[in-house]
Amino acid sequence: MQENSYENLTNKNKIIFLAGLFDGEGSFGIWSKGKQKYFCCQVETADKDMIQRFKSFFGGTMSLRKARKAHHKDLWRWRLNGKGGVKSLELMIKYMCKRRQEKFYVVKRTIDGI
Repeated sequence: MQENSYENLTNKNKIIFLAGLFDGEGSFGIWSKGKQKYFCCQVETADKDMIQRFKSFFGGTMSLRKARKAHHKDLWRWRLNGKGGVKSLELMIKYMCKRRQEKFYVVKRTIDGI
């Protein structure tokens, strides 16, 4: 069996790797539940091992979303709400595209006002 190179990465390189995945597959923003508003970041993909990497590194929850149609795949979701979600994005954001960076700083200003 081939050794898993991800496990040998430094924490900084793991953050860079996860930031690349998040940039392509992730989402973040302010959600509301009733009158309560909160920050949420999440990633969905069919690759369970990728979602496990987010959960192992940042914490949060991991859940399975069953395929909605026969020709779809099951999806795995990692989610982290509140301050933990903000902290995880703060670690990754400098490695993401400019569009994500701009959105994050707008959302972060909004969070600081909540």
